[in-house]
Amino acid sequence: MRSIVIQSPLEFRAEVPGDSFPQGAQVPCTLTVKNHGPAPVVLSQLALRLALGSLKKVKAKDPSAFAVLAEGEIERGSEVAPGAELSFRHTFALDVNGAISDKSQSPYVLFGNAENEATLGQMLLTVHPHPYVRSVFDSLTTVFSFINKGETWKEGLTTAKLKAPDAKRFSMVDELNLSCSFDGEALLVSYLFSVKKFENVLVKAQVKRGKAEVSQRWERTDYTFGDGFIRQEFVEKMVDEALATVSTGF
Repeated sequence: MRSIVIQSPLEFRAEVPGDSFPQGAQVPCTLTVKNHGPAPVVLSQLALRLALGSLKKVKAKDPSAFAVLAEGEIERGSEVAPGAELSFRHTFALDVNGAISDKSQSPYVLFGNAENEATLGQMLLTVHPHPYVRSVFDSLTTVFSFINKGETWKEGLTTAKLKAPDAKRFSMVDELNLSCSFDGEALLVSYLFSVKKFENVLVKAQVKRGKAEVSQRWERTDYTFGDGFIRQEFVEKMVDEALATVSTGF
């Protein structure tokens, strides 16, 4: 994946291998600068940054569109001779609880030779849930027949919005917001169910909506094998225990 921006007389090209990355991944980034002008240029304000961008603000070119997450460690003050080019490399480490790409936001790589972020090049990084979190989300769909309506991120929580299947067992459940985050190597799993509640008013029954919440802490030695592969039977057991709290018993 690459992105190019021109800040005359300089051409900046940012490149990363691959099209997408999971939370917690290493993202090697190469920034190449070429001087198309007749005189040497000093890269006194060379920038390579990892930032979180609000998609709506990015589209509107709002100056406050980005929140910087990390600065690339690159050599500033280098001089690029006419017709020459220089390359700089830095590897960004994505946080295991960092933002994923969703409908409202995404991580970006910003690059160029300016302090003003509005004039920097922008390369959107597609970031998806950590493989362990993905295994939890996928178990709800493949094993328990929930429908994944979309995934979001907020304040360190990666959340899947899941529609309950059309089954008697889940007849009292409308929706499940399933959130995951890491506490060290432990995985914190939170289930927020939207459930139906029946109330009798005189002789007429009314259906109201309520919430039911279940929280679990999974230790690394329980949910993975020694080689890092997920223990699928453990995942299914823990999910089933949480679902049992809202099951009708049919």
